[in-house]
Amino acid sequence: MEEFDVLVAGGGPAGAVVAGCLARQGCRVALLEATAYDVPRYGETLPPEINPVLRSLGLWEAFQALFPLESSGMISVWGDPLPVEVDFVRNVHGPGWHIDRGRFDAMLMKEAASAGVHVYSSRRVGACCREGDGWTVGECRSRFLVDACGRNRLRIDDDGDGDGEGDGNIDRETEDVLVAIALTISYSGHRPRDLRTCIETTSCGWWYTAPLPDGTAIAMFFTDPAVYCQEGIAIHDQLQAAPLTARRLEGGHIHDSRVLNVSSSCRTTLFGNGWLAVGDSASSYDPLSGRGVFKALRHASSATDVITACLRGDTSSMPMYATQVRREFDEYVRQRRLYYATEHRWSEYSFWQARTK
Repeated sequence: MEEFDVLVAGGGPAGAVVAGCLARQGCRVALLEATAYDVPRYGETLPPEINPVLRSLGLWEAFQALFPLESSGMISVWGDPLPVEVDFVRNVHGPGWHIDRGRFDAMLMKEAASAGVHVYSSRRVGACCREGDGWTVGECRSRFLVDACGRNRLRIDDDGDGDGEGDGNIDRETEDVLVAIALTISYSGHRPRDLRTCIETTSCGWWYTAPLPDGTAIAMFFTDPAVYCQEGIAIHDQLQAAPLTARRLEGGHIHDSRVLNVSSSCRTTLFGNGWLAVGDSASSYDPLSGRGVFKALRHASSATDVITACLRGDTSSMPMYATQVRREFDEYVRQRRLYYATEHRWSEYSFWQARTK
């Protein structure tokens, strides 16, 4: 049985960063990741605000070594048939970026390992039960547990009774759930020159498209689960209804497709006896916000200070961390509802009616 100060379950951006930060502060850390970074990951557009965060975490050079694709802005057709353009040229933080999300997450994991984190890939964590003054997961035992397992979260029993019904298992508060049809687009010739992120609405939902560093592009159509299951979605029809998106995808063909469930939700209980939730396990945002990875890195940095204090016996900062996560989620929900309400052209359709009540 290996002994650690902290065990981090989940190797996405939040988990890798909090593990690396703790290791740099002298903690003995184990990180368990369910995959070997060999399955598709989404969330490939980073806003300009990510730049100072990456620098403050000491990740800027490793990030640039990935050769991310610079984004000069975004263009949206939302609420009006005329496109609205947002230019990053004047942004004080510099450009945004398009990334290969799998390589980005693997880079964060490699940096964590370089900091001294014991990384266990292809190691899925199920229910976790507190035993005595620590946690036992497989062959690892730790004083503190970090849940960075994403929207599905861990089953945590922090009472130690083995029934999996501790505070960590109270349901999430869900703002909305979307179905995303994710398409990877390959081009036989030159890809479009416009490297901006594009968003465009239709009567049944909205499109998101962005180029990727390897010359392909990602196109995702977001709709309501009921619309998807009861009415069905014909991608060709949705493209015809989104002329800007269709032009951006001209000359491309679908290389891969997947269907995902995407929720906007916040965990009701964010911490407990010797554990803390970070990243999407704590709160998850609609991809429309473009802030998922940015939020994960910021909250991971905040969580590091909370955890180091807890290891010293001071748990007073845990409620403050939870308040920060909840306050930011509530503000995100407020802005999201306001933005959805600006689209009036499709008000008689069920997708938009469900989001403008």
